[in-house]
Amino acid sequence: MDGANDLTQYVRQLELFRHQDHARDQMIGEILTRYEHLQRAYQEKCDDYSNEVESRRMWQTKAGTYDREMQALSKSLKTTESNPFVFVIIDGDGAVFQDMLLKAGADGGSQAGYLLHNEIMNYVSEAYPQAASQDWSVMVQIVLNLDGLAKKLHACGIISNTAAERTLSDFGRGFGRAQPLFSFIDVGSGKESADHKIRETLRLMVRINQCKHIFFGPCHDNGYLPVLEPYKLDPKVYPRLTLIETTPAEEGFKHLNFHRISFKSVFRSEKLPDRVERPSVSSVSSVSAVASPPTAGMQPLPPPMHVPTSNGNGGALLRSNTNESQPQRVASPQSSSGGAQTPTSWSVVTKVSTGKTIDISSKKPAPKKYYLLNVESQRVDEQFPRIDPNVEKRFKERMTKSGKNLCNNFHLHGFCKNGDACPFLHGEKLSQGELTLLKQKSRGIPCNDMSGCDNADCMLGHHCRWLKNCEHSSCRFQGYHDIDTKPRVKVYEDGTTQMLAA
Repeated sequence: MDGANDLTQYVRQLELFRHQDHARDQMIGEILTRYEHLQRAYQEKCDDYSNEVESRRMWQTKAGTYDREMQALSKSLKTTESNPFVFVIIDGDGAVFQDMLLKAGADGGSQAGYLLHNEIMNYVSEAYPQAASQDWSVMVQIVLNLDGLAKKLHACGIISNTAAERTLSDFGRGFGRAQPLFSFIDVGSGKESADHKIRETLRLMVRINQCKHIFFGPCHDNGYLPVLEPYKLDPKVYPRLTLIETTPAEEGFKHLNFHRISFKSVFRSEKLPDRVERPSVSSVSSVSAVASPPTAGMQPLPPPMHVPTSNGNGGALLRSNTNESQPQRVASPQSSSGGAQTPTSWSVVTKVSTGKTIDISSKKPAPKKYYLLNVESQRVDEQFPRIDPNVEKRFKERMTKSGKNLCNNFHLHGFCKNGDACPFLHGEKLSQGELTLLKQKSRGIPCNDMSGCDNADCMLGHHCRWLKNCEHSSCRFQGYHDIDTKPRVKVYEDGTTQMLAA
């Protein structure tokens, strides 16, 4: 019995141990689970910490970058605000200064610069009342074809334009000296030259922050409309751009709705006349007729102070009176029948015995050389008559036979400095038709000065012969196909001009 009790006790003890083992296993499992949760949470915290560290470092880097950018921007803004200026660009071929200013030469240029500066500053001070506009600089550029405008003004009788007196050049120098940032820029002939310079300068200035306001003077030329079209919708440019109106603006500029302003104290409000009224040919002819020597049908003048006497050879001796510059009429000897005396001509002395005459009239002066200008004061080439095909044939045969081209200097100007060493053909004198053909061929060589040439002896070309009908892609007259070839002014070699019929 004692043995059975002991076994039961052991069984109960074993069962107790099993329960304890199970409780221990549960506790250990729970501990492990909680440890796993804690470990995962710890890892998350570590990851969060690492992220925060990286994020902090990133923001610190960005903060440093932004700080440097802000400093640079601040410095840039200070620089921008430190040199503000107003820019004025004007097409001087169309915006012409007042006559009284131009006539005054250098002094007029200085006065024009002073007046224009005052007009600009008055406008700016009203347009920007909150800004210190009195400290803004004013930069002015007048872009023009100096020689072409000078010729036009001279033809209109406004200024002198001779070798000794270049009034417009003096005016430009005076204008440039009036203010340190004022410029009178000569771009030479060719409308494209001025247009390109003005267009590119304007494009540059609208992008510069220091340029607070822009004044532009194009209102006489519709060619500038495409330049201004993009700016009318640009909120950064539109308020800063003002058009200077000299002559009444073309309709296209009015539709752009830019603000327009006129400086009537500085610029002409009327266009230059296309032609200048001069004495008519009939009036000049009548005056010339009064001064001309009388013809045989006119009443004879009183007899001269000395009459001729016969010399040993039967000729007439002519004695001059006190005025040697004017030839005297010589009385003819009376006939044996006692007929009335018949006066001789003003320029002929008649021999008594033989009737032989000696011509003492002054030599007919050679016609003055000249060149032609159109209404824009651009040189145009005079049209040649149609060339006879036979002349062309002889011309080609001459060159083919010699194997050389004809020398332009020798045949057209009468002299070649190279003499016998010249590589071109001199030879015998050309006929009038051949000379005309050679002149026409020389027109195919562009003149260095193109439409601005003022040399009356120049035989080279000043624009394309075919103009807009030219089919040569590599034409040597690029940029000179839209020239108005209708001559309006004839300029003689001595500087005098003659307006031609419109």
